[in-house]
Amino acid sequence: MISGKQLAVITFLLALCLLSAPAERRAAGEGPGAASPEDRLGALARQAELGQREKELAAELLDWNIKIESARLEQEQLLREIPLAERSLAEAETGLEDSRVRLDEGRETLGRWVNILYRYGPEPYFKVILGAKSFNEFVERTGEISMVISAQVKLLDEVRSRTVRLEEQLLARRQAQALLEEKNASLAGRIQEMDVCRAGRETFLLGLKEQSADLAESIVQKETFLYRSLNSLQYLLTHLDSLPWYSLTPENLSPAGKKIRLEFKDQEVNRIFFGQGDAALAGLSVRCAPGLFSISGPAAPGSADFQIEGNFEPEGEGRVRFRPERMYLSGVPVSGEVLGFVSGEGLLGIDLGSFLQGYHLSEVRAEEGRLVVILAAG
Repeated sequence: MISGKQLAVITFLLALCLLSAPAERRAAGEGPGAASPEDRLGALARQAELGQREKELAAELLDWNIKIESARLEQEQLLREIPLAERSLAEAETGLEDSRVRLDEGRETLGRWVNILYRYGPEPYFKVILGAKSFNEFVERTGEISMVISAQVKLLDEVRSRTVRLEEQLLARRQAQALLEEKNASLAGRIQEMDVCRAGRETFLLGLKEQSADLAESIVQKETFLYRSLNSLQYLLTHLDSLPWYSLTPENLSPAGKKIRLEFKDQEVNRIFFGQGDAALAGLSVRCAPGLFSISGPAAPGSADFQIEGNFEPEGEGRVRFRPERMYLSGVPVSGEVLGFVSGEGLLGIDLGSFLQGYHLSEVRAEEGRLVVILAAG
């Protein structure tokens, strides 16, 4: 009896094998069974909606990246300015301290000088004043003493004014530094919030991409199923080489040097290929446009109308291969994976040897309303 642990291991290995299956096998129809054209169109509409949402989220993330980068650059500028402001503040504090010291020293010097002058000078102050021999000498002595004291007071006033200016500058620099730090803190908070928002949108975008990937795989499976259900197209591609190419009658045959140009109108191709009563090819039609050979068919019950377009590539020895370039189901292009699967089935070779008549096949191309075959002399 298998234990729970063994069962888990087996389940894991089976899942791993399924996930590693080649894309060709998935395109070949491994997956859900039935799929209607409406299911596919609904899935394509949902895919387009997811694709549009992904574009919007990508643009939103780009906007977040720009905002965050701008905020980081602003923060870097602030981080460069803050040390400069700190140095400026330190210089202002040093200058203010020096000014205060000079003011204190000046006050002390003035006080000491006046005290000495009054009390300990060569002559007491009153003797200097009263020792004048005339009124003019008295005025002169008084003026000289006042001038000395005024000069010292003026010096102190200048130092005091400088101190006041330095205090104002210091206050302004402190306020500027505080503002820088406040802006930096606010900016750091904003950057953190934006990082969180961006991370949330990135997670959401990742989820959308996972949904889109799952939906794309589902669409491939639906398209493959619908392609497989197109019996007329399957029959046509399987019997492409056995169609009565030899019965086609050219509308125009024109020699050009060593080459011959054969032109077959769309009406002739449709009459010979699909107008002979073969029920498996009923409703199919060919239309030629410059560089594009198109085959279309109507929708069958439970299926979708289709159109497959492509070109012919010579393979040598009178053979060409129809190379599909686009395929539409219900007017909507199929995925590249399904188109690649259709192109790689190996059923699209055509032998045009019946046209050669001693020539070799040079080119087969579609022009407006006609299929053109170019034969070259051997």
